[in-house]
Amino acid sequence: MDVRGLARRLPLAGAAVAGAVAGHGLAYALAVPEPGRRLAVLAGSGHTYWSAAIAAAIVLGLASLGATVARSFRAGLRPDERPAAEPLGRLVARLAVLQVTIYLVQELIERAAAGYPMGGPVAGRLLLAGVTVQLLVASLLALGLAWAGRVAEAAGRALRRVRPHRPDGRPPRLRPTAWVRPAILLAAGLGGRAPPAAA
Repeated sequence: MDVRGLARRLPLAGAAVAGAVAGHGLAYALAVPEPGRRLAVLAGSGHTYWSAAIAAAIVLGLASLGATVARSFRAGLRPDERPAAEPLGRLVARLAVLQVTIYLVQELIERAAAGYPMGGPVAGRLLLAGVTVQLLVASLLALGLAWAGRVAEAAGRALRRVRPHRPDGRPPRLRPTAWVRPAILLAAGLGGRAPPAAA
């Protein structure tokens, strides 16, 4: 089992779930703009879990952002590490596929659980709006993750440049007692300049 590969894929999955939930809510707002009717459609189409889905999306989205920033920062700290960010187009495509899949499966399960009909004008508008919104949200999410990763990687590179290194490549270690002898000499009046000579 490739643990590193799995660790790299988990943040993407978390971002996709967060994006799918955000896009799902936006799709319903676009397809059914009247709030009262939208609440009725949500109540009748298997959305009793929706508040838990929003909470999970917030947690997974923040975890994905944190993992992306941490991985990119570590890559910036190590001179031999290849850049952590994947190409933006590939990231957009992967998020879009995941989010659209999550959205469609979610809609099918919700409607099957609630006994809500799959056809009808509202369902058609929801599917079209949902897929379109998921693509848009995936693009924005990919841009945000890519930007955060690049900033974190640049911060890691800047920190790497200011840290002094020993010739063998390891950072210098300060001895805890390096300051004791100069402090004792100064306290005894032996480390400073001599007093001025009397006139």
